[in-house]
Amino acid sequence: MKQTDNSRLKALFKLMETETDQYGPLLKQALASAIKANPDEVQRTLEEEFASSAPRTVVHMLEEICWEDLAQAFSTFNAKINPDLEEGLLLLAKFTSPTTERGVIAQPLDDMAHELRPALLNATDYPEIISLLGRFIFELKKIQLLPSVSDVRDLSFPRFLQNKRGTALTIACLYLCLTQRFGIDSDLVDLAGRLLVHMRDTTNSTSYLIDPLDNGKQLTEEDCRQYIRSRGLGNEQDLFTPLSSRLIVRRFIANMIFVLNRLHDTRRLTFLRNYLEIIKS
Repeated sequence: MKQTDNSRLKALFKLMETETDQYGPLLKQALASAIKANPDEVQRTLEEEFASSAPRTVVHMLEEICWEDLAQAFSTFNAKINPDLEEGLLLLAKFTSPTTERGVIAQPLDDMAHELRPALLNATDYPEIISLLGRFIFELKKIQLLPSVSDVRDLSFPRFLQNKRGTALTIACLYLCLTQRFGIDSDLVDLAGRLLVHMRDTTNSTSYLIDPLDNGKQLTEEDCRQYIRSRGLGNEQDLFTPLSSRLIVRRFIANMIFVLNRLHDTRRLTFLRNYLEIIKS
């Protein structure tokens, strides 16, 4: 049966290469059904049939089927009361790599948390926790900040975990995903365009902030308030308003749109702008 399915997929790919636009919708419908039934088989067959690179027609049709499905997935994500950030990061990753599975994100994070656990369990206060996290992320794991982003794949969280190079946003999300595994109360805040990780010591009613742009440098609440006052940037009372997982996902999408605008990639921009409309704050 597997061989039969494989043969049918190969025949479908061949038709997609050669047939005119007249049969495009029918071929797209057949491919969408195959992807829904067995996405891994479609991916394996594609790699087998086109060892070097698949024809643009085939690639575009595969991408657009997956991107259309993503719109529904983002709608489901947005409809949740408190959507999970890792689910959002997975959906974002599927835009550049449609066959991405959750384990590609969850497993590396679980492994990191396992390494961190002995040290964090012995930490006595939040400053020590923040110091340990900074050393672990930037010294032990050698996470580096990307000076600029010219490829939307650089905004993919699985790619970041693999290559250990990312934006302030991806590094900040790494902090969130790790601290949440230990039950630490944390979120992201926007300090007048400067993204910071915010941890709350609820027992002592104290806030701690971490700058992912500066190797995890710790900032006090007063440091941030002075920065706001000195720059005349707004209301200090709004300083610790957390970014929801929806807003974080929207920020990723906005960054992807910024990159593709420079490339004049209207095909991908159409889908991303639709996602931005779907994800509400």
